[in-house]
Amino acid sequence: MQENWKLLLKQEIRNQYVHNNSQEWVDINISTSGLLNLTIVSNNFLGLSIPQRKEQIFDLLKSQNYSLSPGFISLYTPQEADSLNISPTVISDINLIQTWQDLAIQAANPQNQLTLPQRQPSLPRTVTFYSFKGGVGRTTALTHVAWILALRGRKVVAVDLDLEAPGLSTAFNLNPQPKYGIVDYFYERSYLPEEVEPSILITHIFGEVRIPNATGRLFVVPAGCLSLDYISKVDDLHATTVIDGNENLWSVFKREIYEQLKPDVILIDSRTGINQWGALSLIQAADEAIIFLFPNEQNQQGIKLLLNSLNTLENLSINFVFSPVPDVTKLDKVNEIYQSFVNGIKIAIDEESEIEDNEQTEILEPLVIPYLQPIALADNYPVKALLDYYNKIVNLIDEETDEIERTNILTNSETRWKIIESLHFPEVNAADQRQDLSLLFQRTNDFDKFLDNATCLIRGRKGTGKTALYWLFLKHENFAKKLARGRLDNTIFISAHGRFKESRPSRDDFQIIHQRLQENIGTWEAFWRAYLLLRCYQENLFTFPKGKKGEKFTPIKSLFNNLHPELWQAENTNALLELSTSELRLIVKDAINMIIHEELKTKGQKIWFLYDDLDEDFSEAGEVRQSALSGLFQLVQSCDANRLTEIRFKIFLREDIWNRLIFDNKSHFTGRDLILQWNRVDFLRLALRQVIQSPDFKNLVDRFSPIAVESIDQASEEIIDKALELLWGSRRRKGDKAKYVSRWVHARLTDSSGTTFPRSLSILLAGAKEQELGYQGKSSIQTPTDRLLRSKSLEIGLQKASKQRCDEIKEEYPHLTRFFDSLKQQSAFLAKEELSTLWEKSAQNIAEFEEFASFLNEIGVIAWREREKRYKVADIYVYGFEMIKKGAV
Repeated sequence: MQENWKLLLKQEIRNQYVHNNSQEWVDINISTSGLLNLTIVSNNFLGLSIPQRKEQIFDLLKSQNYSLSPGFISLYTPQEADSLNISPTVISDINLIQTWQDLAIQAANPQNQLTLPQRQPSLPRTVTFYSFKGGVGRTTALTHVAWILALRGRKVVAVDLDLEAPGLSTAFNLNPQPKYGIVDYFYERSYLPEEVEPSILITHIFGEVRIPNATGRLFVVPAGCLSLDYISKVDDLHATTVIDGNENLWSVFKREIYEQLKPDVILIDSRTGINQWGALSLIQAADEAIIFLFPNEQNQQGIKLLLNSLNTLENLSINFVFSPVPDVTKLDKVNEIYQSFVNGIKIAIDEESEIEDNEQTEILEPLVIPYLQPIALADNYPVKALLDYYNKIVNLIDEETDEIERTNILTNSETRWKIIESLHFPEVNAADQRQDLSLLFQRTNDFDKFLDNATCLIRGRKGTGKTALYWLFLKHENFAKKLARGRLDNTIFISAHGRFKESRPSRDDFQIIHQRLQENIGTWEAFWRAYLLLRCYQENLFTFPKGKKGEKFTPIKSLFNNLHPELWQAENTNALLELSTSELRLIVKDAINMIIHEELKTKGQKIWFLYDDLDEDFSEAGEVRQSALSGLFQLVQSCDANRLTEIRFKIFLREDIWNRLIFDNKSHFTGRDLILQWNRVDFLRLALRQVIQSPDFKNLVDRFSPIAVESIDQASEEIIDKALELLWGSRRRKGDKAKYVSRWVHARLTDSSGTTFPRSLSILLAGAKEQELGYQGKSSIQTPTDRLLRSKSLEIGLQKASKQRCDEIKEEYPHLTRFFDSLKQQSAFLAKEELSTLWEKSAQNIAEFEEFASFLNEIGVIAWREREKRYKVADIYVYGFEMIKKGAV
């Protein structure tokens, strides 16, 4: 912004002196010493003397408070300019910026810069290792980085352009040395007549460093053999020499080395300071600059000077390495200098996506190489024991090289659309025995807690995976035991209630059961106990004793034998009611305690009774739900009191229903419950499992971010993120201050209570895919180069996921439907008075306002924002309820 005054000055002068006349023009140039050089050709000067013309200009400068020292001020009429053959200056192409002087003038005159198309990144990528001052470990770092890249499978060419103090080949202990170096190569091409073919070929100037066990290769291009002839050639050479009509020395070398070796990356060891070979290394050659400096004032001032100029090179990526740092535990000075550099670099903004109010700035850490005595004392490099210190620099280069390769794939129209069309995002459906859960089921951080025998209550919102766990152990028993890693080898799983068995009471049956229990002074605890015994009998888990021991169980056996094994009929309900309301209830208890439990102990087995669909079968808040569910938990308490240690319960229940249950000793379940929640890394692991169901996308992951399916559960968030970048990119928009996409997706599918909905992920991704395919064939819309699904597509997908989630919450809480409908066209940030008004119109009969607001907070719809003094509606509901999303999403 500090350079805007130059643009404004040029515009002000144009407004006054150029009047839609092709013969009138203005040229402003501010020298690097701050002098104003100004040429104006205008009819305004007709009839005015030279002093009068200059007086006009000086008055204009004073009126606008421009404090400039005049340099060359040339003021003409169009006729005078024509007679003197004076014409407008042609602004240079950015490719002609080759020297420090060119760069300084360009930086000093933003008003003369053209908006030129950016050079497209290509392989091999050229990375220049540069330092303003010597002694900072630049060459040492390059040798270690080149070695590691070759070990990682890259083909590397290291070039010594420190022509006035060469030493790269010596550092590598290159043997044998090539006969010639890059100085000889440049010199011959600079002075050889055009019609004569050069005798020094590209194959004559490089040698190979043999690296044991490396899957890549390392070639070194030395400066040349040190001799008096070498000194003479270096002195005669000019880095800006143009050959073959329009090529410079570096472009010829890069073309020929690529044709010969096809390298992945070229590393340049640059000359220190401000000189012509440093300019060639940074300005002409580099795609990326890694600038080394010691954290002191001299280095800081020098690098800041460079940045003022280098900012005009939009294609140049710049990173900083502080080296050698004496004490890595005290980095205050390093961080201060680094932050000043980062603030000085222009950050491009992706205008495709809006900047969000709630995005946080993420500041990267500086790269630091400590002082290492073995490095300081070594004659040759690399010092293999210290390679790890340079891995972060290697990662930077690897990432950039991978990015170019990815770009080539993702911008290839045929390949891109083929991969996108192959994507599918299946939801985990544990009820489907045909689904391969080993590929899709995500073992979350809570899974071990779930396996704990003491855990009997699993709470969570609809869509958080309760039912998936229920079906996992019933339909996919072998896989479930594999996930448990030996903890459940002697465990039997039974559906005590849920959709696994068609033979179960319905919602209407439970209404009848409640009425009959009241009429016959029965208890729900006794009913659940009888129901449990029936399920064990149906699954052939025990047999009633024969002879005298079994006589007292004969009535129960007789009742059970007369029931349909596959259908729930009135006879089933009546049988369980009889066992719950007569003296037989005591015999039912004995059957569980004396037969089932003792038989389990004898066999060394445990049994899990799983209960699901309780929120649907007791959907209405009221006496039936309260009594029935309280009775179920009283059964659990009774089994614990009777030390039935081999019988375990796993009850899946909606969070808000549990919170409103009231029964004696409810605290018995404190610490024995589990709230199902998805942390971010587990959620992203699930996303990766879904997308690699596409073989085409899996091939892409295998190429750039390989991760075995078996390793997903153990992979770090960083590794998972890296693989998902191929799908949706790294950040929402360009620049280091933009939010990571993975965090955005997780946050948008998480409600205000911290509950994340994996089902919504499938909807979001499917919607994003559909939207992305809509761009196919539209050449006017730019294709992303780093991802398959652009941010706009994800936003459309979010709208669909939000709509689906809103439909689900209406289904969960039908009594809130009027209130949810009233949110349409309301702000996603609601003042207390606004929420109260909506409550009065649509939910006043449900509860008092404070209780109502508390309930909405409990179920994750709203959260109070103290700073704004407003309720914020969770992002996942904003689109679905058609709210005004400003500031929320």
